[in-house]
Amino acid sequence: MPFGDPVMKASESSFCPRCGASVPSGASAQLCPACLLSGALDETLEAAEATVTTGSEGVPMPERSFTRFPCEFGPYRLLGLLGRGGMGAVYEAEHVATGRRVALKMLGRRMDSPEVRQRFLREGRLAARVNHPHSLYVFGSEAVDGQPVITMEIASAGTLKDVLKQRGPLPVSEAVDAMLDVIDGLEAAAAVGVLHRDIKPSNCFVGPDGSVKVGDFGLSVSTLEQTDSFATAHGIILGTPSYASPEQLRGDEVDVRTDVYSVGATLFTLLTNRAPFEGANPVQVVANVMNQKPRPAGHFRPGLPGGLETVIARCLTKEPEGRFADYAALRKALLPFSSREPEPASMKARVLSGWIDYLLALLVPYLILMLWVRGSDFHLRPLVDRDLASAKYYFVFLGFSLLYFTIVEGLWGRGLGKRLRGLRVIRTNGGVPGPGRALIRILTPMLAIESVRIPLLLATIHVPDMNSFRSADILLYNLVTNACAWIPVLLTLGARRENRYATVWDRLSGTRVIVEPTGVIRREGQVGVVAEQPPARAGCMGPFAVVNDIVAGEWVQATDPVLRRSIWLWRASDDGPSPARRHVARPGRLRWLQSVHTEDGEWDAFEAPAGTPLTTRLREDGPAPWSRLRHWLHDLASELWAASGDRTLPATSSLDHIWITADGRAMLLERAWPAAGGTAAERIPVQDLAGQQRLLQAVARHTDADRLPLHARPALQNLAEGRFERLSFLAGTLRGLLDRPTEVGRGLRATSLFMLPVYIWLLIFVGCHEAQAGADEGSVWWGALLASTMILLAALAVAQLLEVPFRSTASQSICRLAVVGAGGRKAGRGILLWRWAVVWLPLLLPLAGIRVLTNPAAGAFPLFVFGWLAIWLGAVAWTVVHPGRGLHDLLAGTRVVRQ
Repeated sequence: MPFGDPVMKASESSFCPRCGASVPSGASAQLCPACLLSGALDETLEAAEATVTTGSEGVPMPERSFTRFPCEFGPYRLLGLLGRGGMGAVYEAEHVATGRRVALKMLGRRMDSPEVRQRFLREGRLAARVNHPHSLYVFGSEAVDGQPVITMEIASAGTLKDVLKQRGPLPVSEAVDAMLDVIDGLEAAAAVGVLHRDIKPSNCFVGPDGSVKVGDFGLSVSTLEQTDSFATAHGIILGTPSYASPEQLRGDEVDVRTDVYSVGATLFTLLTNRAPFEGANPVQVVANVMNQKPRPAGHFRPGLPGGLETVIARCLTKEPEGRFADYAALRKALLPFSSREPEPASMKARVLSGWIDYLLALLVPYLILMLWVRGSDFHLRPLVDRDLASAKYYFVFLGFSLLYFTIVEGLWGRGLGKRLRGLRVIRTNGGVPGPGRALIRILTPMLAIESVRIPLLLATIHVPDMNSFRSADILLYNLVTNACAWIPVLLTLGARRENRYATVWDRLSGTRVIVEPTGVIRREGQVGVVAEQPPARAGCMGPFAVVNDIVAGEWVQATDPVLRRSIWLWRASDDGPSPARRHVARPGRLRWLQSVHTEDGEWDAFEAPAGTPLTTRLREDGPAPWSRLRHWLHDLASELWAASGDRTLPATSSLDHIWITADGRAMLLERAWPAAGGTAAERIPVQDLAGQQRLLQAVARHTDADRLPLHARPALQNLAEGRFERLSFLAGTLRGLLDRPTEVGRGLRATSLFMLPVYIWLLIFVGCHEAQAGADEGSVWWGALLASTMILLAALAVAQLLEVPFRSTASQSICRLAVVGAGGRKAGRGILLWRWAVVWLPLLLPLAGIRVLTNPAAGAFPLFVFGWLAIWLGAVAWTVVHPGRGLHDLLAGTRVVRQ
């Protein structure tokens, strides 16, 4: 019976083989309770790093001894020991037949039992589900000399734990970059229903290019399956104490927030070179995790950005509800501290966001005060009395504005305007500005205005009382006030791309405005769905169970019964894949797994990721939106560029050779997917740059041109004309387009439709209300509402008609929108004139007609105006619901797209 078998009798071994203490009779394992809780790991592992595994399972014991390297082990040549863990050892190995370097995880012989073997193979199955550049790839699972092994991708640069030992605490940006890679890998795992549950520096592996990959899924659990009794058995507690969440250590149910906790703990360690919770032994560590609040990372490393400390503290919150709800939110919080330089917000973007914020901060109190007190008391009284008491309303007005910006930008980094535009105010070190800096930001332009306006008004307007104001005085007041409002514009003249668009108040407050980084996000409806394995037909090919023929005698679909994943088997060509092709480990190509020898010849096994052929996708869904197709183009361009470098490109390719995975990645296949109806796509030679651009252009032609943003058109035009001198230039251009907004959202469309009109209408309404002061209160409000509405509509109609020659309106320019016609080309003046007529004539002609036929003072006229206006506004609301194409766009044959 193997050592550590859970049914072993106490009499057979009454002493702990690790420390010599007696083992209580009936114990579920051969270790004493203290050694069992500590994990009984290799003696070189620190207590804080030890993975605790309690429950009825085998216990780690020394594996088969390999004392001299290299040495032979079945089809592998072992080159050295990479590390030991709770279930065995990991060796660097070389597959003798192919020369491929792998990491060979070997289950310890003395730990082998049916239950532990089940868990070992389960680790391979869960890890094999995850196919992502930031997750170690599992090639296969097999038995060598009767010993279970898992063959994995090797990370030649070691782990983050090794990096910490060599270098100590990492720079902030480097540590954050590493965890962003880990988050990407964990997110891919979560998308296929896998929780890792043991993230820590020693399980984060560094690749040759410096990227970090998630590995060691030994404690992972499936969120999609409930058939694994070992993983779901009640009372089993798995994890590493210093990095495991409190609910995980308690044995409660866990979700992605448990891994979010571990990410925060790992980031804490990368920055400080110590775990967030420590103790003399694992028992003390667990107690500290459960009961103590971790000290801020800045306590051990002064100078850390306060915002980053806040992110880590939120990850380490005891209760899951207090942590980031998902990886997207955590990524968004960490991106400002990464090495990726934030994109400075352009002045055009800042104008729109600032306008909206100023409307909230200034217009709201202005309207309240103007309707509460007479406009003359608000504006003119201080010029007569010339004391502070007479300016009390003005101080209230300014105070509200200062309070708004101090709170929203000081505490949250942005108000509503910047939120709508995706902008944020940050300190130069990436932190939140704080109330003091936010106050400086708003005081600077306000003082610039008022320090000129008030002295100028006091020097030019002299009246003894309120009744002495002349028309010339009122005109002078308006001229000075409006002219001084442009002073902040002068302070922005020095803001250029070279200085990251820094204004005077940016420099004085030590802040800047950036485009909030969000990372590259693919939106695919199939993410997170694990396809059921099709039933295998009779017969096997090597270790794989055959499912069906895709191309009879040439292309077979199969499954790996151990790892439970799909496999494609291609009949080998003359010499099979080149050595370089066998070693390709990029997301744009299929992983080669192994050669398979059968009675009818040689076959090559490749991974078969869930997804659909590009041609099938286009046939079923029609033209692809740019938001999706841009990712495919970038994937293919990157792969063509990389494959040109290592000479792994096929001679020809076509649209039939492109596979779209379930998570939205485009992959280049060696074989063409059988064409529907027998009509194959054009084969394009791709060995040279011209052919590679032709292939990409063939893909680009299938975008939805009517919804294509204007900023994407130059790149696609240059691609169509084959004008890129290097494929790396094209790949870099496409990468830059991934961060640009592509869709016209409802919020942005509503802003472009209502922002200016509402602002103008409110000012007109206040003026009309003030002009009718002294009349009956009810008639004043009703008259002001009617008059301001009619004036606004007339002004907007005339203004937009005058804007037709410029092919854009002020609102569209501010919101970075454009109107396009057939084929997605920018609409001409004739089409825009027709579009204007479709919008305004159905409103203005009936109103003008009823105005001529009806007495405006009669009660029927206002009712008709507001009734007809309500119908017209219904069409406007429909446009907001369908932001890319309103009713007037449908009639005019136009569409609204991003610039």
